[in-house]
Amino acid sequence: MRALVLVAAMLAPCLAMAADIVGTITILEGQALIYRGTGRLHAAEGVRVAPGDIVETAASTFAQVELADQTVAQFGPATRVIINAAAPKQKAGRSLYLMNGWVKLLSTKRDAGAEPGFELRSANFEIAPAPGVIVLRAAADTVELFVENGSMRIAERQPKASATTTVSLKGGDFYQRKLPARGTVASVSSPAFVADMPRPFRDSLPPRLERFRERQVAGRDAPPFAYADVEDWLQAEPAVRRPLMQRWRSKAQEPAFRAALISQLKAHPEWDPILFPEKYRPKDPPRPPQAVDRAASGPLPSATR
Repeated sequence: MRALVLVAAMLAPCLAMAADIVGTITILEGQALIYRGTGRLHAAEGVRVAPGDIVETAASTFAQVELADQTVAQFGPATRVIINAAAPKQKAGRSLYLMNGWVKLLSTKRDAGAEPGFELRSANFEIAPAPGVIVLRAAADTVELFVENGSMRIAERQPKASATTTVSLKGGDFYQRKLPARGTVASVSSPAFVADMPRPFRDSLPPRLERFRERQVAGRDAPPFAYADVEDWLQAEPAVRRPLMQRWRSKAQEPAFRAALISQLKAHPEWDPILFPEKYRPKDPPRPPQAVDRAASGPLPSATR
């Protein structure tokens, strides 16, 4: 019995670490950064990604991340995505939140009773988990999506609106949207989309996770990030930026970061209590009227006789 308890105690940290691993970078061509906690790392093949990590690729980079549920996510140049971002209520717990860039998502068919796959979200769309292969390019006001195979649904989000419009797509469909208009569907991709597509997206790359299962690769520390590096995340929708505020609250002690937070406070007002805690401290209760200290004021004057 004692032996079993000892083994369980030894395995607990390992199991906790495994539970925190969302995926592994198995291919990296070029440079990429991982924002984790209040710092960032240089990405490398074999580095594990954890919930809340932000992956940011350079202008000529291709990266492949093999996720824990056998989903494969490929990121093209100048792409920023947060893995397992906090989701709105009643949304899937596994998600990739895309700020901008290129993503190719390869999802396998799931067994009955298995946990849902990864939802792909941004400020402008939500794509529910579904088996198949999609290639997507997103910017602040445009979305382009090609369904290589399978079928899926994309929910069109509108700024400052809770309602969404759902569009069903099948293999071979090309979806294009210029905000705030609704999207259109064609049976062929636009020549510009095909010409700009990252070259590795055109190939079927084999999985490489097995070669990294027994290897622990640690990314090298990268220089600290400034406000400008994460400005778009700090000013994202509340469901995304508020968890980041809790993670980065110590950055408010850095003079330059603090000054930028204050100057842009209207874009992220939830930072106000962190920047100015004195405004939110309980106010002292009003003092009760002081009783007259008769002893100090001397005897009362006697009545005139």
